[in-house]
Amino acid sequence: MVKAFKQDRLFYYSEQMKARFEIRSIKSQWKPPFKKEITDEVFEVGEGETFDRIIGNGNDESVYKVLSANGTLAKVQYSKLFTLKTHNPGNYELNLTVDNSVEMTYLWGEDGITKKITFKGMAVEPTIEPTTK
Repeated sequence: MVKAFKQDRLFYYSEQMKARFEIRSIKSQWKPPFKKEITDEVFEVGEGETFDRIIGNGNDESVYKVLSANGTLAKVQYSKLFTLKTHNPGNYELNLTVDNSVEMTYLWGEDGITKKITFKGMAVEPTIEPTTK
């Protein structure tokens, strides 16, 4: 943490590292006309924080939670409502390296949803807080 001065007030400036993830969601209808809706989102989250939501069919919960992250590796827990398109670990955790993606599906709603998560590394989030002194 660094002290900074601004017009007779003392501020604390700090930088917090946050993990950056890109999420591509593809929502596919089960019945004609079989439309697809694709959305891309970027999330910057810290350890212990949740992000992205699955809403529908009686569900309203976070899809991901960051367990740990550094510059090259992120450990993420994912919702039990999703199934990986590859093997499924029993602990619902993923180890993601930078720029490698993992796809998962949600098959229990009115529409099928495929999500692709990509760890993009760490982002710096500066914070400036005034002191009370």
